[in-house]
Amino acid sequence: MENNYLAEVRRRCIAYGMQPTDVPSLRTTVSEEHLQRQKRLYADILEVTKGFGENTIQLLNGQMVSFVVTDDKGLVIDSFGDRIIREQLSQLNIKEGSLLIEREVGICATLITLEYKIPFQTVGTDHYHLVLHESACHSVPFSVPGNHGVREGTISLMTSIVDFSNYQLAMLVNMAESMGRELKLRKTNQRQLDLHHLMVDNLDTGILLADRSGIVVDFNHVALNIIPDYISVGQSSYQITELGPLFLQTIANGQRQRGIEVHFHAGGTHTVCLADIIPIFENGIIQGAYAQLRDITERYLLEQQIIVSEKLSAIGKLAAGLAHEIRNPLTSIMGFVQIIRERPLDPDTTRYLGFVHEELVRVKNLVSDFVTMSKPSFPIVKPIEINPFLDSVLDFMEGQAALHDIRFIRDYHTLDQDILYADASQIKQVLINILQNAVEASQPKEAVTLKSTIQNKHLTITISDNGTGISPENLTKIQNPFFTTKENGTGLGLSVSYRIINNHNGEIIVDSRLGAGTEFNIRLPLSGILKECPV
Repeated sequence: MENNYLAEVRRRCIAYGMQPTDVPSLRTTVSEEHLQRQKRLYADILEVTKGFGENTIQLLNGQMVSFVVTDDKGLVIDSFGDRIIREQLSQLNIKEGSLLIEREVGICATLITLEYKIPFQTVGTDHYHLVLHESACHSVPFSVPGNHGVREGTISLMTSIVDFSNYQLAMLVNMAESMGRELKLRKTNQRQLDLHHLMVDNLDTGILLADRSGIVVDFNHVALNIIPDYISVGQSSYQITELGPLFLQTIANGQRQRGIEVHFHAGGTHTVCLADIIPIFENGIIQGAYAQLRDITERYLLEQQIIVSEKLSAIGKLAAGLAHEIRNPLTSIMGFVQIIRERPLDPDTTRYLGFVHEELVRVKNLVSDFVTMSKPSFPIVKPIEINPFLDSVLDFMEGQAALHDIRFIRDYHTLDQDILYADASQIKQVLINILQNAVEASQPKEAVTLKSTIQNKHLTITISDNGTGISPENLTKIQNPFFTTKENGTGLGLSVSYRIINNHNGEIIVDSRLGAGTEFNIRLPLSGILKECPV
C-alpha cells in the first residue's frame, strides 16, 4: 500500500514536469498575521508537541532529529530540534510560514499523511529528488477538538538516513497518541476549572484563596466588591486590611477561624462581614488558606437600630419622668442665682456664682438633649437661602475656631439663590455639633472645610478636617446615645444630629481614618419631601 501511495505521487511529479536532479524549494508563504493566527489556534497543541518532542529528542541520545508541525492545509506553524537538520530544511525553504505544496516539494510524507490521514514515512530513495535521498521523514496525523471545531494537522520527524530507524515511526505514533490523551486531560481539567470558577463567581459569598506563603492565587468578584483594598493575584494577603492578620494566624497555626466579624470602611461606605478563614491541607501539610466573606451589613445595621431604639426608649422614659421635675427647680435656681449675681458681691463670690450658673446651663442643655432624643420635634420647614445660611453658621463658630487657632475654608458649589426647604434651627444645630467636633479634633494652624454641592435634587454639605480621625471600631458607634470619646462629652450631640437629619429624610455618611482626618457628608432633599409650614 505504501508503494502505491509513492507510485501515485511519483506519477504526479512527472506530470508536473519535475526533474529528480532539481533542488526543490517552497515558494508559497503566508502573511505573518495569518501565521500568528494559526499559532494561537493551535497553541495548546504546539505546547504539548514541544514538551513531548523535546523529551523524545533526549531519549534518542544524540541522534540528529527535528520536528515540524503543520496545520490541516500543510502550513508549517512550528519547528524545533537539531540545528543542522533545521538548516537543511531552511535551504529548501521549509520553515514557519511556508506552505507545503506537492507541485513545489515533490514526494513528501507530510502531504501524504494529510491526504490519506495515515502515518507515513519516506526514506532515502523514496523521495523523488536526489538531494533528499540522504534524509528520512516520518509523519503522523492528529485531530484535536477545540472551542472552534476540530483542529487537524501533522507532526513530522525529520532525520538523516544514517540515524534512520524503523522504530521511529512507531515511536512518533505513540507520541501522538500520548499527546492526544494529554490534550483531552487538559480539556477536562479546564472544563472542571471553568465550572469551578462559574460556581465560585455566582456565590453570594466572597471567596479569596492564598497559598502557604500568603500570596493571593484566586478570588471572586464578590470579594473584590467587599474588600476596599486593591487586590490582585500575586500580592500578599497579609497586607489586606482586616483580613491580613486572620490569614497570617491561620496559615501559621493551621487552625480555622469561623464567624469573625470584620468591618471594612472605604469612601464613606461601611461593610460588615462574617469571615471564615479555613486552612488547606495536603498530606497533612498546610498548603494555604481561603476566606469566605458573608455580607451581613443589613443585619448589622438593623441590630444597631434596634439597640439605638432601645436606648432611645429608655431615655424617653427617663426624660418623661425627670424633665418636668428637673426643669422647674432648675429654672428657679437659675433665676435666684441671676438675682444674686446682680447684687454687689465680693469678687470671689461673683466668680463662684459664675461657675454655678455655667454648670446649671450645662444641666439645662443636657435635659434639653434628653427631651430631643426621646421626643424630637418635627421640623418646621421654611425656605433657606443656602449660602447665606452656611455663612451664618460659620460666623457663629468663628469665635470657637479662633480659640483653637483653626481657620474655616468655604468651598461653596451652590449659588446664592439656591434654596433648601428645612428647619433652619435644627440644621444649624447639626452643623454646629459637627463643626465643633472638627475644630476640637484639629491641630492649631489647620483648617476645617465646609463644602456644599447640589446633585440629583439633593444638597450635600461636607465638613472635613485633617485631625485625629475616628477608628473603625468607634465609627460604628458614633450615633449611639451616650457614646463619646471626649472627657467632658455627653455622647448626645451626634445622636441628636442623626435623629434630626433622619427626620428631614436625609442621611449622614462618614468617612474617617485614624491620623488622616474625618469627612461628614450631610445629604438632604432640596424640596418635595417635606411640606413648608405655614407662617
